[in-house]
Amino acid sequence: MGDHWPLILLVLLVALVIFGPKRLPELGQSLGRAINEFRHASQSALGDPAASPPQSGSQDGPSSPPPAVGAAPGPTDRAN
Repeated sequence: MGDHWPLILLVLLVALVIFGPKRLPELGQSLGRAINEFRHASQSALGDPAASPPQSGSQDGPSSPPPAVGAAPGPTDRAN
């Protein structure tokens, strides 16, 4: 597994010729994002909660149900 540098350079050279110097960084960036998302998805599927990316708007712990809108007041126990 030690001497694969010529093959890697050949693949990079072919990619540079096919896609051009302007498009190649975009392809590398999107490939990196796809690999990162795949890794997070596979780790979260295996049950590793630390691997799941933080979601916006989520709170820690269980949330209470929202209050009922327009609900009639219940009986009161206070003396007047």
